[in-house]
Amino acid sequence: MGPSRKQTSIFFCVILFLSSWHLFGGRNDNVTSRAATVSAIVEHGTLCIDDLADQAGDKAFINGRYYSEKAPLPALLVVPFWWMARGSGLAGAAPEGQLSPSLIRLGGFLIGSIPFAIIVTVLWYRLRILSWPPGLSASLVAICACSGSFLFIQSGAFFGHLIGGAFLLIALLAWERDRFAWSGALAGCAVLCEYTNAVFPLFWALLLIMRRDFRSIVPFALGGAPTLLLLAVYNMLIAGTPFMVGYTHQVGYDYMHTAAGMGWPDITHLWHITFSDYRGLFFYSPVLALAMAATIIHRDTPRWWTDPVIVPAVVTIVAMSGFGGWWGGWTYGPRYLTTVAVLLLYRCLPSLAGRRWSRALFFPMAVFGLLCAFAAKDTVSFSLPTEFMHPIVQVILPAFGSSHSDSQWPALIGVPALPASVLFLAAFVAAVWSLHRADRRARSG
Repeated sequence: MGPSRKQTSIFFCVILFLSSWHLFGGRNDNVTSRAATVSAIVEHGTLCIDDLADQAGDKAFINGRYYSEKAPLPALLVVPFWWMARGSGLAGAAPEGQLSPSLIRLGGFLIGSIPFAIIVTVLWYRLRILSWPPGLSASLVAICACSGSFLFIQSGAFFGHLIGGAFLLIALLAWERDRFAWSGALAGCAVLCEYTNAVFPLFWALLLIMRRDFRSIVPFALGGAPTLLLLAVYNMLIAGTPFMVGYTHQVGYDYMHTAAGMGWPDITHLWHITFSDYRGLFFYSPVLALAMAATIIHRDTPRWWTDPVIVPAVVTIVAMSGFGGWWGGWTYGPRYLTTVAVLLLYRCLPSLAGRRWSRALFFPMAVFGLLCAFAAKDTVSFSLPTEFMHPIVQVILPAFGSSHSDSQWPALIGVPALPASVLFLAAFVAAVWSLHRADRRARSG
């Protein structure tokens, strides 16, 4: 029996509180590109960001004007909230040609913190029905798997990866419940957050065709049609054609101008986005690595070629090794594989429950992930220069203890950064312990 609505709401609110402790308000190129679109729409009623082009690090130059080159949905979702904040006087106007840090933090909360809390809550809900040994619980596994990974670094930041992962995760839930219209609509929203997410719904449509389940593929396609129409309209507004995305006109990245930067897979890049300590998926999400090992060793995927997660995840990983910017820029972990990590966690975490060896390895893997992620969050966050091939050792460890994040909300109201960091650690430990005990009581009751 799953948790009650009240238990689920409490769990979600606790995770949202923790994931909103750090709200990035800086000038990262990725973040400012989306924020510039929001500001341009609210302040000037246009998608053109000419007045903010110097502030937006990532941008496209199309027909003599500047636009954000990002997938549009994350920025569009923030627009009504920023409009209300500006209209109500809660947020003042930024100086001409400047982006408001409040806007960037609002985007981080709506597009980073809330999706992270949704992802952790969905994983926890799925795990609650399993029988865990006394030392483990669904709360402990779900929270440590996500917070001890590169997913946690993106919470509180106005990126598009976490919200795309959240949309696609909920689309998968709808798929599993045969609610194909909803699945198509939510998957379409995921694509509008990050275009490479299209690999998953395309594979799902292929599965339906292989099954000759045409009664399901029709609502699935119709569900996704409005989002495709929205993308076509958006492309028409910025480029005059529905078949071109902003990435193909990105300023300063010539490799993006051909096939949106996609090329042939590269074995060296593949190593670095999977296992290496540069941008490795399994290095920066160690509990996922353990869960996948348990899934493979115990053959929990007897027909993996028809699994709605594994095949498109592998295809995405291989394809991203051929992307011109495969390293992801200044980032902690492989941010382009965020959705892959989210769906693989959903698919593989249950395999940890019944294996003694995997339960024994869970704590050291979780502790390693938490230490690395928390050290990064409290120091440089995702600001890891591309040229450092061993960023944990070369960047994060030297910064640890010598500086503390000023993006923590207590620091924004005057609390010194060091006490704010200590408060966060205390709040995290207390929250995890309380939720763990609540899970154990619910199981025994």
